[in-house]
Amino acid sequence: MIRQSVMGLFLFIFFLAFNLTPLRAQTAPAAAADPVEYVVEDIKGGNVQVLEENSKTWDNAQEGQTLESGDEIRVGDNSEVTLTMQSDTQVHLSANSDLKVGQIEPNETNGFLSHLVVLAGTILSDVKKNLLESHSSFEVEANGVVCGVRGTAFEVSNVNGEVQTVTHEGKVEALSGGESHYITAGSASAFRNGRYQGVRQVRAEELNRFKQWRSFRTRIRAKRLERVRSIRLGRRQAWVRRHQPSRQRAKRREEIRRRYDRRNHE
Repeated sequence: MIRQSVMGLFLFIFFLAFNLTPLRAQTAPAAAADPVEYVVEDIKGGNVQVLEENSKTWDNAQEGQTLESGDEIRVGDNSEVTLTMQSDTQVHLSANSDLKVGQIEPNETNGFLSHLVVLAGTILSDVKKNLLESHSSFEVEANGVVCGVRGTAFEVSNVNGEVQTVTHEGKVEALSGGESHYITAGSASAFRNGRYQGVRQVRAEELNRFKQWRSFRTRIRAKRLERVRSIRLGRRQAWVRRHQPSRQRAKRREEIRRRYDRRNHE
């Protein structure tokens, strides 16, 4: 009886190992294959437009639309928009803001390289934590001031040539004119014509704005998950670009995607 029980237990363990191994092999690439691209996840108001690279016309933005290197998005009066990049990074544009995607692409270590340029207005970036693990880079540039982070939440504004950096979580390194300044949580700094103007405490209205964002970002993450799920189940079509990128950009993008797909299927 004992021998039969031991034999039965052995067969049961063997059966589980045999059947679960292929399952893990099938599901792992799907979980890892999270495209490195910005997506227009949420639009409030009707005055949001996108200028795709290699295009001369501005088109109305649509939820689910992807933004790649060279694209520009602007927000008018009484409107705002939230972009997502993978599952843990969001970028929120306030009214009367203009943002260009200078660079967004995967790196060689399952991370990403992101460089955004604030041409006007205010954006809030809520960036995935622990970027060092994947050697990822997230930068926001405004009027020559480059803010780099490794996982934090911060705002950058560019109004009439003055750049303000407000740090809500983590730490931001601001580079300008060969100088480096660190802005820690609860602090803000200003740059005028590229020159550092000093540091101050975060104002009450800035803190309240971030508190509102924290309650809002949960809905954004849920909305993103539903969009991704609908695409994978075939209930929704993935975005197709209206204009083709330049040949050099298209070649670079294809090389990146091939490398990305090969890495995720190894």
